[in-house]
Amino acid sequence: MADGTVLGVTPTSKDIEMTQKHVVELVKWTALGGVADAKMIDAVNRLLPDLKTLPGFVKQDLYKDDDGQWVDLYIWDNREDALASNDLMAPKPSFAGLMSLIDPASITIEFLNLP
Repeated sequence: MADGTVLGVTPTSKDIEMTQKHVVELVKWTALGGVADAKMIDAVNRLLPDLKTLPGFVKQDLYKDDDGQWVDLYIWDNREDALASNDLMAPKPSFAGLMSLIDPASITIEFLNLP
């Protein structure tokens, strides 16, 4: 969405004031062929209850760019919690459900810090 609209994902928290300790995890991917937007959004929404139980999780927002690439922004208390989240989410059925819709070769992950 060119206007930066969040795609049907329920906000996980109210607006937060970013501090220098917060880390943004930027995850991008492409859906497998034939996966409808509504199905991807539903899978991300199913992931949120599990994310909310993880140490350091603050907020998540989902976007889709003009080229059809999905962009998920996660805010964490710190980089250590962000990195640990991958191992903690891997065995969860909600994570497997989302991954079943994604081209694994398309996934990129970046970490951003406030200056």
